[in-house]
Amino acid sequence: MGSKLAKASLVLGAFVLILAVFSKYYMYDRLAVVPDNTQTTSISATAPGNDAEYLDLGAGPAVVTGPLKSTRIVTGDVKLSKEASKELNRDVAVWKTFSCTAPADFDCGSGETPLSATTDLVAFDANTGEAVDWDQTRTETGGTIVRGPFQGQYFKFPFDTQKKTYQFWDGTLKTATPAVYKGEAKVNGLDVYEFEQVIEPTKTGTIAVPGSLVGVDDKPTVVADRIYSNVRSFMVEPVTGVIIVGGESQDGYLELDGQRVLTTTAATLEYTEANTAATVDEYKGKASLLSAVKTTFPIVGGLIGLLLLGAGFVMGRSRPENGSHA
Repeated sequence: MGSKLAKASLVLGAFVLILAVFSKYYMYDRLAVVPDNTQTTSISATAPGNDAEYLDLGAGPAVVTGPLKSTRIVTGDVKLSKEASKELNRDVAVWKTFSCTAPADFDCGSGETPLSATTDLVAFDANTGEAVDWDQTRTETGGTIVRGPFQGQYFKFPFDTQKKTYQFWDGTLKTATPAVYKGEAKVNGLDVYEFEQVIEPTKTGTIAVPGSLVGVDDKPTVVADRIYSNVRSFMVEPVTGVIIVGGESQDGYLELDGQRVLTTTAATLEYTEANTAATVDEYKGKASLLSAVKTTFPIVGGLIGLLLLGAGFVMGRSRPENGSHA
């Protein structure tokens, strides 16, 4: 009986120990990747009573005040993901994202022209979330298509996000700028890391506007500098790297001879409560599963496996040499 128990303990201990190592170094690597076939919609909006101020070129042009909404639809392309992974010899996901910003009652699927709309086709590392250079990436704005490349984090932060600064893509500047770690927080009971991306006022181009719009009444048209600044916040679930809550406070304006003459965008938008609640519900379980696969089971399973091996070894050594029972 003792011999059978010793053998059973040794076999079971070896199995549990191998499974613990397998979980950490094999299963986690296969689970900690983004899906190629994702399909998500996220909505950001101005808070009630906190209207935006923006330049509406289709209304004169004129500066308008009112609520704004930004809709973002992300669709994974399975075929292109496989193609990019093969060409680049790494796990790459290719996602298309359509972003539409307009007044709160505007339907981005109506076919009418919003305040702004951009479609990006982005290739990125399926584990780190960092954009990679691939010859089919592109940006389409107002019917104009421009080849990438994109840089830094784009859709998300890495799996196993660290408390450090990451480079995050900005679509206006067409480059990545620092997103600085600010501390730990909670969103609907979920532990998150907070990051902040500060973009100081930067000239992004010029625009011709009626002189009367910027206080130059003696000229029918003037060319002003376009200035852009932004402060983005990211509440990131660190196990999955998913952005649970995202928000931004954008300040855009026109300058003449270095002087601010007209606000073009002054808006603070953040994920809606419904959007945040749905994201928390989806990723709370996924984060727990990944944590268990990477940390909990390898540690607990490893200890149990070692204890079983030790017990089996002791039981085997404690048997009398003549085989009789004590």
